[in-house]
Amino acid sequence: MRPENGSRVPTWSELAQIWLAIERSRASTANKTLHQLTMLWGNRLSELRLARRSHFDMKAGILTVPKELSKTNKPIRRPIPTKVRSILERVMATYDDVLFPGQDLNTPISIAAANRYIRRIRESLPLEHWRTHDFRRSLSTGASELGVMPHVVEKMLGHELGGVLAVYNKHDWLDDQLKAYELYADKLTAFLDNNDG
Repeated sequence: MRPENGSRVPTWSELAQIWLAIERSRASTANKTLHQLTMLWGNRLSELRLARRSHFDMKAGILTVPKELSKTNKPIRRPIPTKVRSILERVMATYDDVLFPGQDLNTPISIAAANRYIRRIRESLPLEHWRTHDFRRSLSTGASELGVMPHVVEKMLGHELGGVLAVYNKHDWLDDQLKAYELYADKLTAFLDNNDG
């Protein structure tokens, strides 16, 4: 049975099982890494699926989602943490400008193909129904568990801050986001190490 929309929070253990199922699947590097990075970053799928090489400043360690790809119609800046960087470097060595292509290397993977892939992964696992968007809820909940402040979590998710903060405070808290992403990835890695049998 499917949970109510917006209520499913995959646990650390479930995330580890999903990660390993993706890792072991026979799919393109683009499809696999798109979903693994989404687990680590908590991005909306289209923010990454439609990303171009120019959105990633590997030297500064920042992903800038342009406003055209942002639900808030404002750019979103996220730091590139260690585990994400190692995956991204592999992607950048494999693909050209379109980093997550479908069958045509010059066209991003379609949402239908990404969803079809996740459906196959989901059907292979004995878990309660989940979807890619639930990774955002896992990031929000997991980062909060790890002591990350709510305004930093909101920035990680690419949300606008509320009230007066949204009007006057345009800070991204990139250093705090980076620390939070590193903590989150470390915790997930610990569960991966325990699940990888």
